[in-house]
Amino acid sequence: MITLLLLAQITREEFMDFRRQTEIQLARIDERFNKIETEIQALNQRISDLDKRIDDLDKKLNKRMDDLITYLWIFMGFITILIGFIIGFGLWDRRTYLKPVEEKKADKELVIKLEQKIENLEDENKRLKNQNQALIFILEKFINGASKEEIKSEIEIMKKML
Repeated sequence: MITLLLLAQITREEFMDFRRQTEIQLARIDERFNKIETEIQALNQRISDLDKRIDDLDKKLNKRMDDLITYLWIFMGFITILIGFIIGFGLWDRRTYLKPVEEKKADKELVIKLEQKIENLEDENKRLKNQNQALIFILEKFINGASKEEIKSEIEIMKKML
């Protein structure tokens, strides 16, 4: 029994030593867990802060996109108005540009008609000139004392020529 008691005491001393060492190790493990918990809480805080920043950036990006779309609509409206103005100006300018062209065309037609009339008058003038020469020739014969028969034959010749 003494042996058992010694064994129990040694075992108890060892047990107590083992218990102290285990408590020390458990305390260290607790410290480590506390550190890890603190670090996890810090990481969670950083993640939540990062989420807030991402949300803020998302809101800013959405606002910028909305502004950009608004500016794009304004720009498209401006371009549409500009194109409409250019088309309207082109149509208006075409009419004002074609008026002088139409007037020039009318003037050219008038010039062509006048040139034709002038040619007709020149032809008529030549015909009258020939008639006048024939009359002058007949009158000269009459003045010089030609007979009626000679004058008649000359008149007939002149008629055939004209």
